[in-house]
Amino acid sequence: MKKKDRERFDKLKQIGCIACGSTNVVVHHIRKHTGLSLRPSHDDTIPLCPIHHNMGNQSIHLNKKAFEHLFGTELELLKETNLKIIQLETETQLWKEK
Repeated sequence: MKKKDRERFDKLKQIGCIACGSTNVVVHHIRKHTGLSLRPSHDDTIPLCPIHHNMGNQSIHLNKKAFEHLFGTELELLKETNLKIIQLETETQLWKEK
């Protein structure tokens, strides 16, 4: 894994679950335009707690339709996640400048 990927994963953990805000985070790779043998990009990741990832009745892996009805599509959540990362980076930069 590259340094930029590790940094993204660290930021995902700081954001917390995009569905509920839990700080217990699993990195979920969005599978778009990937086949069985193609690995999704580490850039296409969102933070989810285990319940919303693959353990709950409304998790992305066990009941994607219910999950997306409640929280939005994976691509919508990816956009929200990326905005939160930008906000986190901006806040970090402002804090360093003080």
